[in-house]
Amino acid sequence: MPTIVFLQENEPVARVDVRAGENLLAAARRAGVALDAPCDGRGSCGRCRVRIVAGKVEASKSFLLDGADETAGWRLACLCRVAGDATVETSYL
Repeated sequence: MPTIVFLQENEPVARVDVRAGENLLAAARRAGVALDAPCDGRGSCGRCRVRIVAGKVEASKSFLLDGADETAGWRLACLCRVAGDATVETSYL
């Protein structure tokens, strides 16, 4: 079972075990990590932006992130599926 560690300001704030394939936004909510998602996880607002620090997630493309964002590891949590252990930095956009 994969483990996701959530960071805020480079400090771990939550750790949660998830099933492979679980939605990252759902995992954050289950872990008590507040990620803003006014579009209710439809990938249209960009507010659940996170940076994958380590590990792997499978992410759908988003028109809200450019190539530089993606290269730097930024993703939308609502469009990510957990593929293994990962460390995820939350954003305050």
